[in-house]
Amino acid sequence: MPSDLPGDHRDDTLSVRIANQIIDVANARLQDGAHPEEVVQGLRHAAANFSAFVESHRQGKDADPGQVIEEFARLLEYYLGRHNPDAPAEGLEKLIEQAKSEL
Repeated sequence: MPSDLPGDHRDDTLSVRIANQIIDVANARLQDGAHPEEVVQGLRHAAANFSAFVESHRQGKDADPGQVIEEFARLLEYYLGRHNPDAPAEGLEKLIEQAKSEL
């Protein structure tokens, strides 16, 4: 699966441009007065829905969400570090490892 992983992607890749367009929509909803939790829940629903759509068409009935979940966890950890570089990542790392082991 092609992906733009943190640290080795350029800001001009199609996937990053799409992500920035989606973030623009989220920011517009915030400016309209939507609560951040509602916006993030909508983004997560959309990401899960579209990811499931793509995986089911790519892999059929045997679609395995493990790779998508691992990629999301890596991206989340990367962006948490960018938004809050002084916070310890140890708790998040444990949570990610726990989620991986439960798959």
